[in-house]
Amino acid sequence: MKRAGMVAAMVMVAAVAGIFRAGAGWAQSNGEGGKQGVERLYVLDCGQGHAADQSRWSPGVNVGKPIDISVSCYLIRHAQGYFLWDTGITDEVAAMPNGWLPGNDAANGIHWTRRKTLAAQLKEIGVAPSDIRSIGISHAHPDHIGNIEMFPRTTVLIQKAEFDDYFAPGHAPVQTPSAATATFSKDHPATLIQEDLDVFGDGSVVIFYTPGHTPGHDSLLVHLPKTGWVILSGDAVHMQGNWDNRRIPYFFRLSSEAKMQTLTSMQRIADLMSFYKAQLWILHDKAQTDRQRHAPEYYE
Repeated sequence: MKRAGMVAAMVMVAAVAGIFRAGAGWAQSNGEGGKQGVERLYVLDCGQGHAADQSRWSPGVNVGKPIDISVSCYLIRHAQGYFLWDTGITDEVAAMPNGWLPGNDAANGIHWTRRKTLAAQLKEIGVAPSDIRSIGISHAHPDHIGNIEMFPRTTVLIQKAEFDDYFAPGHAPVQTPSAATATFSKDHPATLIQEDLDVFGDGSVVIFYTPGHTPGHDSLLVHLPKTGWVILSGDAVHMQGNWDNRRIPYFFRLSSEAKMQTLTSMQRIADLMSFYKAQLWILHDKAQTDRQRHAPEYYE
């Protein structure tokens, strides 16, 4: 039993240590130095989704039960500048009275709406798009990359595996509802991550690799001076029930490899939560999101 406990502890330490093995040089090579630490984290309302069947995320559970999901983006004010995590559903949707249902497939699709635009929320807290130093993308799905081109000169930090998959020959890029422009251009400035990245070089904002939902999915570890450590899930976890029961969303669509990656990524999150005593903020869990304070309020 002692040996098993030691092995488990070693695995956890390895998982945590792995976060800091790669990527710290990115921040250091971009001219930052001296200034450290996150000052504020804003939760931004980046859309809402409605689906006819919850079991797409919880196979065999709540089959045929409708569900509403939240979509959040997160603006981090660090001593070295602003960092935006995900960009939500395109702001175009806010001007559509009936929302947006891609493919007009109510039975299998997600009906997206927006109460507020990302642009308006940034303006409300006094932040211009040009103020954003970099953007981190959990993965390249429409409710996460919808507004990247609002920031044409801001560097996107994205896992290389995700970038390669999204821009692979024959892959149709995500379009806006008007289909006029792509939500993420291949010409957009980007830094391709290999596994993990310490964004500011001080350990306070760390992108870490959690594949499974997509080949290059990432989550985010953030340290706040008063709140403590927080993990922003991306879509590594979709709702609290999935997390508690380790359910694999889109079970019947995923390859065996992706299913194993999903479970391994959940375990990595669990290990980091245990090590850092971190909270898990689940982006699509509406009940949790509704309890959070939203911009212009913030967490410290």
